[in-house]
Amino acid sequence: MAADPQLDAREGTLASRDGTRLHWRAWPVPEPRAQVMAIHGLGEHSGRYERLARALNEHGYGCWAVDLRGMGRSAGRRGHIRRWRQWIEDCVAFADLVQERSGQVEVVPLGHSFGGVLVASAVLGGALRPRRFVLSNPAFRPAVAVPGWKLALGRATSGLVPTLTMGNEVDPALLSRDPDVAAEYAADPLVHDRISSRLFAEWVAASRDVLRRAGELSVPCLLIVSENDRIIDREGALEFARRAGDRATVLTLPGRYHEPFNDLGAEEVFYKLAAWLA
Repeated sequence: MAADPQLDAREGTLASRDGTRLHWRAWPVPEPRAQVMAIHGLGEHSGRYERLARALNEHGYGCWAVDLRGMGRSAGRRGHIRRWRQWIEDCVAFADLVQERSGQVEVVPLGHSFGGVLVASAVLGGALRPRRFVLSNPAFRPAVAVPGWKLALGRATSGLVPTLTMGNEVDPALLSRDPDVAAEYAADPLVHDRISSRLFAEWVAASRDVLRRAGELSVPCLLIVSENDRIIDREGALEFARRAGDRATVLTLPGRYHEPFNDLGAEEVFYKLAAWLA
């Protein structure tokens, strides 16, 4: 089903549980087969998921995406949260909005990178209760092991100076094999590279908790794993899949970089994602 030209992308804002204003985008289709709810990675925003959204539209699926607090056009200190629970609440508030606007249509969460950790955490914790969900290169572990001293420093400053931020050390050239993607990312005014000591500590704790509890998963999950991801260690996703057992389906992408929806050959990924959703 092709997207109706009368149903262009929409934007709006909503309030999270604590009143923080969150910006969202939607790419609707008439009579959607399901709604895919995209949760982005660290330092980026919902607008970077338009290519995914348009492809899903062509397969008859609507797509919604939100800017988490501290990112994109949403309110909040850049790259900082006080507690992981704040992002969970952002996710739940957005899911409630999407479901309210969608009636009885199924809403399928899709989390990429940091967003993958967030979606898995929300599902395993019972904050989100989808029938199924998708994780794209979830950031359970970085590709390069974090030195012990840096972990200790992060824990210490998380308590003493929680808002202290540092660069996330992401090289845009490692996002996609398409050089235009890297150039657009580097020039995007809504993208930032900040991560606070508190957010770092909360992410590490949430990732460990998700991997520990993966065996409790009770709904189907599609794991999209790029074999040449040099930002995230794919072994974290594979460990999640092993522990989740037959609830997890792994889609391995040879040669792909961190952002499969923005990489060369993305059409194959879109086709396989749509096939799993069907």
